[in-house]
Amino acid sequence: MKKKIIGMLLVCLCILGLAACGQDPKEADYNGMTYQELEEYANTTWEGIQAMDTAQMEAVVEQIEGMPESERIRLLEANEGMEEELALIKSWIGVKSQAGEFVGVDSFTVTSSGKSTTTDLILEFEKRPVLLTVVYRNRDMSVETVTVDLVYSTGEKLQKAAMNTVMGMGTVFIMLIVICLIISCFGIIPKLEQKRKAKQAPAREPEKQAPQPVQVAAPEPELTDDLELIAVISAAVAAYSGQSESDFVVRSIKRR
Repeated sequence: MKKKIIGMLLVCLCILGLAACGQDPKEADYNGMTYQELEEYANTTWEGIQAMDTAQMEAVVEQIEGMPESERIRLLEANEGMEEELALIKSWIGVKSQAGEFVGVDSFTVTSSGKSTTTDLILEFEKRPVLLTVVYRNRDMSVETVTVDLVYSTGEKLQKAAMNTVMGMGTVFIMLIVICLIISCFGIIPKLEQKRKAKQAPAREPEKQAPQPVQVAAPEPELTDDLELIAVISAAVAAYSGQSESDFVVRSIKRR
């Protein structure tokens, strides 16, 4: 029984959802606000932006941004919503120079999803359209953000995306080339360092050759003394052996 009841409830929710999808946005209720009220607020916001003195607003933005950070924070905290207003003014200053002269209002749409409701007011300008977006919080329909942006065609978006991709890849390749060059320098730096040290080192004096030893000729033996010594030895040997001195010859004498 419970399963049947749950199934019936789910069917009813689906039917209600389909009915809501088919409802006219201009007749729908947006958390207590009507389509006409949201459109009127968007148009009033645009009229207020149009009434801004661009030069004066630029001076105010420069003055606030030139403040010390502590003073700027105190100013923004003391004035609720001032930070969003400054963001809107800065975005409008950047958009106005690129959009040209205002021509008229093109269309207005409301989208409600999740915790927020968004209204888009497309404005026609001389050079290109401008989109005024207002985001509301669904719990109390208070304004969360208001932004002004240029509207780009699909071709322009694709072209911009392609340019961003090319720039990103080009940056990566350039960094890789720089890293390769740095790594290649690691082998050159030691050689340059060695050359620098070689230039700074003092020149060495030529080594002196050791003096060659002087060879002194040995004195020639005195032949007179040797002959006398030979005669004495020969006579002694002959007397000892009983032989004549002519029977043997003394060939050498070794001194000790």
